[in-house]
Amino acid sequence: MKKPILNLIVIIYLFSAAEAQKHKKPAAKKKPVVEKSSLPVDTSPPRIIGSRVTIETNNGDRISGELLDLTAYSIRLRSDNLESTIALDTIAQLSFGDSVSTRPRVIQSPARADFLRDADVMLGLFSAMVSSLKSGGDYTEYGSHLGDLRRSAERFIARYSTGENPTEARVLSLLAGALTDYTWARTIWTLKFGRSSDGTLNESDSPLVGDALALYPDLRTAAASGAGLSVDKLVGGLWRRAGEKIDRARTLSASAR
Repeated sequence: MKKPILNLIVIIYLFSAAEAQKHKKPAAKKKPVVEKSSLPVDTSPPRIIGSRVTIETNNGDRISGELLDLTAYSIRLRSDNLESTIALDTIAQLSFGDSVSTRPRVIQSPARADFLRDADVMLGLFSAMVSSLKSGGDYTEYGSHLGDLRRSAERFIARYSTGENPTEARVLSLLAGALTDYTWARTIWTLKFGRSSDGTLNESDSPLVGDALALYPDLRTAAASGAGLSVDKLVGGLWRRAGEKIDRARTLSASAR
């Protein structure tokens, strides 16, 4: 996964380990009988699953709850007995513990001129993909277009991924997420071929289908077709998600000038 998202995961693990180390107590000597007043010694490795986290999204929403799962694409947590899966590229801030009374400010940093210039080029390429898909797209043409887009996007992301500017990192993360959506859509579209096909598939047909539904739970309802899932609706839903990320990246880039 691209560096902005990897950085977030590394930060989470380092923070959790540091907190566990800070509160770690010397191991007590083993005794034949453990008295009731003795404090238990936790010898298990530090864990982040089960920790209390607070997330603030790019649109200003705040969610606090128990961390249930963390992947390279999303965070899943439980809040008020409800589970939510949140894409990493939509997260502005994440902290451990309960939310504080004062809402933290999300700082908007001006981006570098060369980044903005290259971002404009990349946004143009992504916008061309969006336009080409409005009529539904052809499978072969889509694959060719996606290959060209991936090569350009990966060069762009590799060039700027070592920077420390938070605005640039968010633009890179959004475009990396859009590229992932388009790639998933291509793979799911491929699953449609070679079937006796009513144009549906099951979640068990590919782990990628399960990953997409975990990241975007609403797709399950939108793509429901009998006992299966409509390939066309899954693909279309992923295209829409990619388009939303591209729009957010464009807005963010424009505001960083």
